[in-house]
Amino acid sequence: MRLIDTLRQLLLWTFRDFVREPAVLFWALAFPMIMTLTLGQMTTHARELRASVAVLASAEDSQKAQAWAAQAPDQSQVQWKVMPPEALPRALATGAVRLGLENAWDAPARQWHFDPADPQALLAYHQLRDQLEARPKDTQPLQVPGTRYVDFLLPGLLALGLVNSCLWGVGWNLIEMREKRLLRLMLATPLQPEAFFASLFLGRLILAVAETGILLSFCVFVFHVQIQGSLGALLGLWACALAGFFGLAVLVGSRTDRSSVGQGLINAVTMPVLLISGVFFSLDNFPPWLGRIFHLFPPTLLVDATRAVINTGAGWREVAGPCLALLGMGLLCYVPARRWFKFY
Repeated sequence: MRLIDTLRQLLLWTFRDFVREPAVLFWALAFPMIMTLTLGQMTTHARELRASVAVLASAEDSQKAQAWAAQAPDQSQVQWKVMPPEALPRALATGAVRLGLENAWDAPARQWHFDPADPQALLAYHQLRDQLEARPKDTQPLQVPGTRYVDFLLPGLLALGLVNSCLWGVGWNLIEMREKRLLRLMLATPLQPEAFFASLFLGRLILAVAETGILLSFCVFVFHVQIQGSLGALLGLWACALAGFFGLAVLVGSRTDRSSVGQGLINAVTMPVLLISGVFFSLDNFPPWLGRIFHLFPPTLLVDATRAVINTGAGWREVAGPCLALLGMGLLCYVPARRWFKFY
């Protein structure tokens, strides 16, 4: 009975500490929704073609280029800029134009100049070429669930929220409590250390469920995102992820009593999650051998498994491997963390 009362009091303390800080409420609840809304609105609606295109012409052909640009067919928000050919490299480098069009007034002799590594330039090239040459449209657009960028982004943000919830909500709090000598005061009471860590995990579990649930409900309501896989498998995956990153958070906050050191340790973990876990962009952008390595990282396993359940209909069988890997990581981190942990 004493253990239950201890857990209840510690959980109440955790929740009160959470709601007392308006900044925490903003970063945990409001900021993910604002980010999703902004990026989702940018990528879920069809946009008109917008590009600045250089019409290349020598001094003697300048008037001819000006006349062609004035009579060019209306291509939405395209801006035609007449300039000499030698000015094109700098204009492309500075972003003043996306494309260069040589011999624009002579259809058989037209030549396009642009950086093929620039996706916006490549898209503008194909659209403008088809319009200027009056090519027939031979494409049939398909509405396939789970292929929008917001469908790709949401699982990554949910996984990122779980990671940050543990590392900042547990690891940072432990460092801050040690710095303020609160852990030493707790140790002076009849508090059992295991009850203390159990309350931290349960409190983080409840708060994480609320945070992810609010963000997921927001995207279902605003962007009509559908969970195509097993909801039970998704919840089980997130529970394993919380256990895994809880162990990592305790390890990060096990020794240091300086917030500056703790902030560096947490950033050292969270920055790779942002860059190489496929949260905002696909790992296919990396070389294949490097992508295979990144796919083995626990945060990447969480992102990939979450995305598989929401977008491709995965179930327990597909998430079993990531769940075991995340639980194993948590165990490997928590055992030495408890051995090295200091309350003072």
